[in-house]
Amino acid sequence: MIKRITITLLFCILVVSANAQTRTHGAFSLPNLINKAIAYHPSIESSIFLENSAKDEITGAKWRYFPTPSFSIKQVGASSTDVNYGGDDRIALLSFSQPLWAGGAIDARLENSREKFAVAHEATRVAERELALKVISAYSRWYDSFLKKEAYGKSKKEHDMLNVRLKRRIEQGLSSTSDLKLATSRATQSGTSLNSAIIQHENALRSLEELLGSKLDSEVLIRDFYIIEFDNNLARLKSKALSISPQIKKNQAESRALKAELKQAKASLYPGLSLRVERQWGDFTRSESEPQNRIFLELNSSLGAGLSSFSQVKQIKHRYKSSQSKIQDAKSKIAQQIELDWASSQSYKQQQELLLVSLKNIKEVQKSWYRQFLAGRKQWNEVMNSIREVSQLEAQLANVYAETATVNWRIFVYVKRINSILKPFSNAKSKAFNADKTLWHPGVKNAPKSGISDKVLDLVFAKDNDEADKIVWFADVDTHQKAIKAVKDNGFSNFIKKMDNWSPGKKISNKPIQSSPKGEDK
Repeated sequence: MIKRITITLLFCILVVSANAQTRTHGAFSLPNLINKAIAYHPSIESSIFLENSAKDEITGAKWRYFPTPSFSIKQVGASSTDVNYGGDDRIALLSFSQPLWAGGAIDARLENSREKFAVAHEATRVAERELALKVISAYSRWYDSFLKKEAYGKSKKEHDMLNVRLKRRIEQGLSSTSDLKLATSRATQSGTSLNSAIIQHENALRSLEELLGSKLDSEVLIRDFYIIEFDNNLARLKSKALSISPQIKKNQAESRALKAELKQAKASLYPGLSLRVERQWGDFTRSESEPQNRIFLELNSSLGAGLSSFSQVKQIKHRYKSSQSKIQDAKSKIAQQIELDWASSQSYKQQQELLLVSLKNIKEVQKSWYRQFLAGRKQWNEVMNSIREVSQLEAQLANVYAETATVNWRIFVYVKRINSILKPFSNAKSKAFNADKTLWHPGVKNAPKSGISDKVLDLVFAKDNDEADKIVWFADVDTHQKAIKAVKDNGFSNFIKKMDNWSPGKKISNKPIQSSPKGEDK
């Protein structure tokens, strides 16, 4: 009965654990981390408020087509001999001024406010992209430190194992005490490297938590890790990045805003024609007068202090030319960034293959040297050197994997709209996926409701329709699995245990050493 209850409880625990993994599966993949950072980070919220402010500026510009109301009350205290103020002491004046012709200034002001809204809108997209790149950088640093922590931890374990066996050999008179000093020194160095990797890992995880505003678990993060890959040529990636770049769109909107501002400045050189109607209660010249109604047709012109309006036109022209240069500069930088990241991605793939081959070879040499050391044909320091070379290669491999993740995800962010991001992939195998997941936008929740003025003016904004994404992309889980397998491979530790009872007189078996699943010791 007790055995049956125990089995039932164990089964329940396994089921709960499996369900927990299913629920958290994919929730901490990089796309979802970017999503959480955008939903949390204050910089995005600040950009949203500026965007709403620019939208209200459009409303204000549209109201300039309507009459301008004005109401004033004046009271005077004059001497009895002043014939100009022999009537009422107080008058009230209500007027409405309607522009009839402004030389295009009102249209230019509306156009300018719309382009400023476009600038604010793209500035929000730029802020989201910059935040996404920060998350990618912190995420890659965390991955690099995680792999190095595992590699140096395994190296420290191997050094400790060899120290125990070396002490035993010294007691048997097979090794000298100088070998123990060398082994102790190397073990200390390995511990120092491990400690440094642990600190780097904690700092990287803390940086990532600050961007997301929440605590993270490395074990959950590593389970949902994968590297994005592309099946397209460089020219297509560059074309896509240039067509959707929020920085280029922001610069183009700034250029259009300056063009509208130039129209507005030129319009100020012409006189403006307006119609003004007013009603006056009271009269300073005669008392107890009836309310008076008046209609004025006004022609006003202002060229600024010392004809400064002409200088303003020249100034705006120079700023407009500068904005055109900024657009070209942004295009060049983005194209160059895509080219560099693409070349780096290809280079890192080659480095991965070379390092994996080197790592496989040095591990085979490592076992061979340990056998020869036991047979008296190799020195102890050569065995120590082999362990250090393995840990160095694994650290290099960790850095290459992390850099691969950085450049590949950065390319993804550059060629994909930030409000359209892929769904988390299954970490069971690589597969193509072509579905989008809309990022939560804090501005949607906090956006003010349309008021009466918005309804009257029928303020409509063109929506940013995403064009079809024809770039093929997929999740590369295999590369991550290779990295984890490399740094967690306990083959040498198991080999040392296998050789514990070996002596120079015994025959060495040619049967390969099998390591336990998941790198666990047998």
